[in-house]
Amino acid sequence: MTSPVEPTIAERELDEAELLELVADRERSPDRARRAQAEFYSRHVRFLYGALRRHRADLLEMAGHTAEDLAQETFQRAFEYAHTFDRGDANDADRLRRRSRAWLGRIAHNLLKDSLARPREIVAPTHVESASTEGIAEPSSGSPQLAALIEGLATLSDREQDVLRVTALYQRAGAHQRLPNEVSRELASRWGTSNENVRAIRSRAMKKLKEFMATRGLDSGDDA
Repeated sequence: MTSPVEPTIAERELDEAELLELVADRERSPDRARRAQAEFYSRHVRFLYGALRRHRADLLEMAGHTAEDLAQETFQRAFEYAHTFDRGDANDADRLRRRSRAWLGRIAHNLLKDSLARPREIVAPTHVESASTEGIAEPSSGSPQLAALIEGLATLSDREQDVLRVTALYQRAGAHQRLPNEVSRELASRWGTSNENVRAIRSRAMKKLKEFMATRGLDSGDDA
């Protein structure tokens, strides 16, 4: 994805928008585009990887991805659509860096959302509802809680598992957020039901999961 070509001083002195302009102009100057990719990647890879590890660990597990995989896919997509980056009114280095990272974050979010929306066998998250919450202590991969969650999710229907998987992307533990209308409509269309019933399906699925966990003397990790 990224080139082993070492950026020159010229690329290192460019800002993010200028680097992405070079990437977008890859057909005219492929070597410089590769160096611009390498420089842009080196500036932001540690941030993106860390953000995915901190804020999307459960969703990555559900989607069967690692933070490394999604970070690489995000940069690949970013370079493919480098021409779409808009620096807006970000003229100083700090604001442009934040804008670039927000752009990468949106790309990663959309890639993960697309992956989760595809019908697939669900891999249980550590906490179904903690998709975008900071600071939650996660049990180890061999914990009784995770083993019970995997077993409990397997007792749910395909529809219930899918609704939990998709809505987890928009829910925060302990908060009652409204599912975006377009997401609710997509789920309703996929399963031949109404928008209103999607929330009811989620509520029933979470109740079943919590009851299953209770029979094991464990907490599902959901506060809803």
